[in-house]
Amino acid sequence: MHWPSLVRSSARSLTRNKVRSALMMAGVIAGIAALTTLSSVGASTRRETMKRFRNMLGTYDTVIVRPGSGKNRGMVTLANADPTLKFQDADAIAQLPAVKRVAELQDAFDVDVTWRDRTRTPAIFGVSPNWLDLRGDTVAEGSFITDDNNRSMARVAVLGADARRDLFPDQDPIGKTIRIGDVPFLVTGVLEPRGAGPGGASLDNLILIPVSTASRRLFNRDFLTMLIVQIANPDHPATAIAQIRSLLRVRHRLPHDALDDFTLTSPAAIMAQVTRLGSQLRTLLVVLSVLATVVGGVVILSLTLIGVSERSREIGVRRAVGAARGAVMLQFLLESLCVSIGGGLLGIAIGIAGTQLVSAWQHLPFLIDARMVAACALISIALGLLAGIYPAWKASRIHPVEALRG
Repeated sequence: MHWPSLVRSSARSLTRNKVRSALMMAGVIAGIAALTTLSSVGASTRRETMKRFRNMLGTYDTVIVRPGSGKNRGMVTLANADPTLKFQDADAIAQLPAVKRVAELQDAFDVDVTWRDRTRTPAIFGVSPNWLDLRGDTVAEGSFITDDNNRSMARVAVLGADARRDLFPDQDPIGKTIRIGDVPFLVTGVLEPRGAGPGGASLDNLILIPVSTASRRLFNRDFLTMLIVQIANPDHPATAIAQIRSLLRVRHRLPHDALDDFTLTSPAAIMAQVTRLGSQLRTLLVVLSVLATVVGGVVILSLTLIGVSERSREIGVRRAVGAARGAVMLQFLLESLCVSIGGGLLGIAIGIAGTQLVSAWQHLPFLIDARMVAACALISIALGLLAGIYPAWKASRIHPVEALRG
């Protein structure tokens, strides 16, 4: 049994039947390419989604409190919020044993901001000084809101990256005075860009001011649109949620059978749900790709069996001149492996190219799932072996006399 001779015979057979070889490879190429692309794009999408949720939600060891019941839809703002969540509620929550600290928020999305001849309408967030710690934001220039700013209701503002670009495209904004509504505010800082949220909307088109200033000097509202509560023990968020719910129900004097007039949300729970849904979708797509690859293996099996029937005289001649059954079997098995591995390698290459195209089209980071690429290579080898064993065995069982007589 000479391996070089077997390889040459297999290569001649495959090149002599180019159409059949191409058809055998096509199914494997399609399945492996789809598997590589879907897996890699899925990993890239999952990473980008996690990044955007982290940008939007900040740290995960928190509970978000909003006014209104869970039936309320959309973003809560001063224009549509139930006036039930008070500053005193924030102070009371901060005293709970399961709570580490509380950040306060008032927001509005319909206030004009002016600098000279430029007018824009970014989101206006009145926030407490500990906002940065709970949101994970970073100041790129200048300084953030201080406790003194909040106590004195100072008219100071920190710009998001988009607000800075729109109002001060060619100037340093630090030390400039903008007008929010009709109220002058001194710009003291600029935030690092955060990018887009899960829906694709910018998280940088905003201006932060002290929450006390927002409440007393700008909005004239004594209620909040959000609290971010950092919990003391991130491993047991349910304890903090139960304490917050019990406290707010008592403070809001809700009857036992009444619905909450507030909504509690856990970023960690949201992320777990998003990850679970993403994993289920990815699993479904991978299963479909594997099925397509298996169909490719069936095609290899079928066409190889047809090839065995058509090449029975060739096999009979080889057996008559002394070729052993093992050599015949190895040749057909080697042909099946060459087709499957070749299709797998081409499928991986096409899958990587497809991933690049989809990543550029969807503005996703280019990411290759190395484990899935390795799995695709192994699948190609296994497919070639499984699809080739029976035809190879059948070819080796052909009797030389009967093959020559037929």
